[in-house]
Amino acid sequence: MVKKRYGFIVLDLPTVLKNNLNQLFLDDPTAKSIGVTEIAWAPGESSVRSVLTENFTNFLGVGHGGFLFTLADVALSFASNSYGRKSLAMKADITYHRGVSTGDEVVASAVESSRSRRFASYQIELRVGGELVASATGLTFRTDEWHLSEEDWPEDWKNKY
Repeated sequence: MVKKRYGFIVLDLPTVLKNNLNQLFLDDPTAKSIGVTEIAWAPGESSVRSVLTENFTNFLGVGHGGFLFTLADVALSFASNSYGRKSLAMKADITYHRGVSTGDEVVASAVESSRSRRFASYQIELRVGGELVASATGLTFRTDEWHLSEEDWPEDWKNKY
């Protein structure tokens, strides 16, 4: 994934930090619990995949909205924390456009739409086979704390992001 909006690509992130942050995302317990099978990210954006299993269906036999919301939240979490700065979701809203069925592979993609020193907004789309099944927005709070160790992050990176 290449991010151009703010004048950088993922290669600008030092490799060791990128690898450590990637491992942090891969170890996410919630992502594991809903069966996330693929994670792609760059600063300010992410994409995650999961196949809907029977465990996440509702009494109607279709995908539970909570599964889609959680997948969107995981994408939001990875996108908002992808700069290395610890960020917390403050608000998330979702709209469901169509149902999903057992066996459907759902892809949730989050893209930053605005970012300031303290807040960032995201647009999230959930798709099955390219068809939009849900859309969401998220607002995050950007703390002064850094993932891994603050000393690991270059000063120019911390000042910029």
